[in-house]
Amino acid sequence: MNDMFKKINELLEKPCHVIDFLPQRVPNTSNGHFFDVEDYLLSSKKRHEMKNRYVNIILKLMCYYRTSILWNGWNNNPKPADIEAAVSEIMENHSGTLNILFPDEDALLVFEWDCLNFTVYNLSESMKEIMEKIALSEGFFCWKGMD
Repeated sequence: MNDMFKKINELLEKPCHVIDFLPQRVPNTSNGHFFDVEDYLLSSKKRHEMKNRYVNIILKLMCYYRTSILWNGWNNNPKPADIEAAVSEIMENHSGTLNILFPDEDALLVFEWDCLNFTVYNLSESMKEIMEKIALSEGFFCWKGMD
């Protein structure tokens, strides 16, 4: 198990991409209402719709890649219901982090309740192509994060 935590820490140091409901990062100088929108989407009934979209993205990725999750311990090859239960619990409790490791791709997807996005570390070009298509299919965008 320590090897898995070591692997997560290594991957967190790699370049990342963001899967987000917005097509790019909102600049710090923006006069928009990002935080109001974020709070609304996380706290209103809209969170159920967002939860379904998050789950759908993960399930679609699971169709292509072997998956392990860190949720109440390590779960190698989780069932789709395990993914839904983890994301649901995070969204309902307004806390938690779900780490999803794609061991054959050496990539990590992180979902944290207080963000309206996933952060994906160490994407290969082929995984990035699939990830972009899956994100778009759920109304999300995939863009390069800050290194």
